[in-house]
Amino acid sequence: MSTGMTNVAMLFVAALIYGGVFSANKLAAEAGWSPLTFVFAQSLIAGIVLVVAGLLRGLDLKPTRSHIVSYLVIGAFVVGLPITLLTHVAPHLPAAATTLVLALSPVFTLMFAILARIEAFRWRALAGVVFGLAGVAVLVSPGSELGSGDATGWFLLALLAPVFFALSNVAASVLRPPATASLTMAAGVLLGSAVVVLPIMAFAGAWALPSAPAAQAVVPVLLAGAINAAFFVLLFEIIRRAGPTFFAQFNYLAVLSGIGWGAILFAERPGTAFWIALGLMLVGIYLSTGRPAVKDATPAAGGKEPVA
Repeated sequence: MSTGMTNVAMLFVAALIYGGVFSANKLAAEAGWSPLTFVFAQSLIAGIVLVVAGLLRGLDLKPTRSHIVSYLVIGAFVVGLPITLLTHVAPHLPAAATTLVLALSPVFTLMFAILARIEAFRWRALAGVVFGLAGVAVLVSPGSELGSGDATGWFLLALLAPVFFALSNVAASVLRPPATASLTMAAGVLLGSAVVVLPIMAFAGAWALPSAPAAQAVVPVLLAGAINAAFFVLLFEIIRRAGPTFFAQFNYLAVLSGIGWGAILFAERPGTAFWIALGLMLVGIYLSTGRPAVKDATPAAGGKEPVA
């Protein structure tokens, strides 16, 4: 298989895998997992598995100070905080609806990058923001599936997740950790997420394990851990091989993957307003990623690149 085809295949696999994390969050909520405990468990398990894999491969896992800072900040913003939030809102929204937050990640990244003067203002970027927000407006408009009852409030709360994702992208572009093996960076980010979530768990007293039967409780945490372990290794490796612009296409594929997983696992059938909103958000992604959102960026991977 040619290098180009390999990169494309890796991108599709990464999107297929990550789209399942939103359904895993919903399964965790149904099993009674506390959002904080769930995120801590999945991050710790995935991080330890990758550390063991790194040791078996003979990789140098000794972190420098810049690595540690990078792991903690990016781990907090790309896993710890947003996935805790999405697990919290999961019982109140369809999995497909929470998946749409991925479509707004590039849009918010551009906004923050422009404010931080990492990216110059462009009218094309502004148009991307407008299309993304138009999609949100359609999705929460009266008569839509999220436009009544408490669903609107829960979806608006879920919109903090792409804000966290965007902050992780901009933080990665500023921190610029030295070049590191993809597996090492993935392990560090996941363990960084667990370290950040741990004191929050202690403060909130969120130590209780789910009351559901063990078989039901263990499935979502192992599923989410496996998803994160595989996805972050692929993320850093794709960026190393093909660069940030190529990886930006992940946002299209992961949204569609998340919708597919919601249909398979929960028999969700989104309505017309959902598809209109998705179309508007995809246009927003296209406009936002037509050029690199953050100049020379490589998320957490030793350069400066948007994570999602």
